Amino acid sequence: MSAVASAWQAAPAARCADCAHRDPDPGSVERAVAGLVVFSSGYGSSLADSRLCALHDRFVSPGDGCCAFDPKRSSRPA
Repeated sequence: MSAVASAWQAAPAARCADCAHRDPDPGSVERAVAGLVVFSSGYGSSLADSRLCALHDRFVSPGDGCCAFDPKRSSRPA
C-alpha cells in the first residue's frame, strides 16, 4: 500500500456530521423554512438528519463534506 493511501485511510473523515459549521439544532431547519412544520411527515422522511450549514447556508446530510471542513470543538476541558 502506498504512503498516500495509508495516510488517507488513517485520516479522520471530514464529514458534515463532525463539522463546526453544521448547526446541530434540528429546530434551525424549521426556523429557516417557514411553514415546514405543516409538512411534518414529508419533513421527517426527506430531511431526517440533515441540518443547516452556517458557512454555505444550505442543507447538508451527515455524510456530506467539503474542503471548508472545520472539526467541532470539544466542550470538555483539555
